[in-house]
Amino acid sequence: MAKSEIKTSDSELIKVKPIYSIDGDDFKKYFYAALVWLKNHQPMINSLNVYPVPDGDTGTNMFLTMQSAYNEIADLFEKNIGKVTHLISQGALMGARGNSGVILSQLLRGFARALDNSETMDAELLVKALGESRDTAYKGVVRPVEGTILTVAKDVAKAAENAQAKSNNLIEILQEIVEAANISVINTPNLLPILKQAGVVDAGGKGLHIILEGILRFVTQQSLEVDESAYTAAPVKLDAVKFAELHAQIEEGQDFLYIKGIEAEDDSQESDHGSFGF
Repeated sequence: MAKSEIKTSDSELIKVKPIYSIDGDDFKKYFYAALVWLKNHQPMINSLNVYPVPDGDTGTNMFLTMQSAYNEIADLFEKNIGKVTHLISQGALMGARGNSGVILSQLLRGFARALDNSETMDAELLVKALGESRDTAYKGVVRPVEGTILTVAKDVAKAAENAQAKSNNLIEILQEIVEAANISVINTPNLLPILKQAGVVDAGGKGLHIILEGILRFVTQQSLEVDESAYTAAPVKLDAVKFAELHAQIEEGQDFLYIKGIEAEDDSQESDHGSFGF
């Protein structure tokens, strides 16, 4: 089987065996790699957090949500990827922290819904899952704001569609969506003026990019260790942010998050999650 050439974050070309399908046990390993990579970038993501309240906890909230999701499968050996992602979704929903964690739980919820009870996931199903992930997150938020994690999820789903038109190799598709996520994150200040004013990109969007990048690094056998600077990231200087202008930019309803129709595990009860302060 011919190997694929993948460009690393250091712009080096490495050759890896293509992957055309994964099962639940594979996904568990990928999800743990994403959790580790996110944990290692938690301070950096926290330092970007300015919208709409600069409380510096986006990285922490996303990590705790992911950790809660992983705890549901930590001791599980299950080949059925649909069952694994369903448990991940439930864990994320019940353990979601803050705005970013709740939206992340909705992304995972949509992803799991698309896989349903599937034994494995191929390229076509991955594209479907990312599309459902995007749709679930957007539909769940009363007043979606562009230039946030939602925009990045939308761009990732589109990139997956384009990549799958050229290849069914999951690694090549993953590389395309990680690159698309990075480009989308870089563009967030052009969509959300307060980010440009503060000189940062969107924290939640960056968190999603980091999650996807962690999976790519794992499947391409790259290190999940980070430079020491990632642990000591300085928060944005808040004196650069004109908060009067910030509040003027936030429409009514955008200073909190309301998730519509979150079902509990048996889909017959509503979760306790309703509105969340940013």
